[in-house]
Amino acid sequence: MFPRSSPPNARTALKWSGPVLAGLGVGAIFMAVMIASESPLARWILAETLAPARVLPLIGFGAGLALLGARALIAALLLLGFGIAAGLFAEDRLLAILDLVPHAATHLFLTGPIAYLATGATLVASARWREWLAPIMAAIFGAIVALTVKLTDPSLHEAAFTWTPVLIAFWIVGAIALTLRAFWRSWFPVFGRILGSWLLAIGLLYGTASVVPITAPPPAVDQPMEDAVPRGVNPLRQP
Repeated sequence: MFPRSSPPNARTALKWSGPVLAGLGVGAIFMAVMIASESPLARWILAETLAPARVLPLIGFGAGLALLGARALIAALLLLGFGIAAGLFAEDRLLAILDLVPHAATHLFLTGPIAYLATGATLVASARWREWLAPIMAAIFGAIVALTVKLTDPSLHEAAFTWTPVLIAFWIVGAIALTLRAFWRSWFPVFGRILGSWLLAIGLLYGTASVVPITAPPPAVDQPMEDAVPRGVNPLRQP
């Protein structure tokens, strides 16, 4: 995985960078739990940023980056940062594009389904196609992450409510990618395609349910007594 010319200490540090990064993040989450009653930011992070529906695409995308070669990985990371910047600073233009989809505004502009679809496509693609598809999906995924942060921000555009969830997203993606690359196993690509198929299915179901309007059944009409009872039969007469 790493160059043979690297010193043993450097290889060891790179190998354990993912688990160490994951451990530091878990410690930070534990601290957020401890101060959640006193910090609105901590409460929002636990309830929104670290919600399972938000974290699952981040874990999947980190797994997808772990399957890339070195050049594609660097390109994907750069475009991920570019996508996040585009989502933060070109929010209005991106939302105007997403608003062209019917009922998008009432479902958080479909940021959830798009995140699942981008992650699933990265994982399901073959090794050859993934090398160029992953950087493209990284830009889209980054923009969606930024838009989700902006759309769910309960504050009046405070910087902490913007950059904290962005850093958390980078932490999750980086910790997963580094850990899987350091402890590589031959069955990772197979598991990645299974996970990607699952994420694609979630994205398609969620997106379809968001776009297709739900029509309520027509109200029941009371049937007149003379129509409900056959002619010649007295309903009040006892047998």
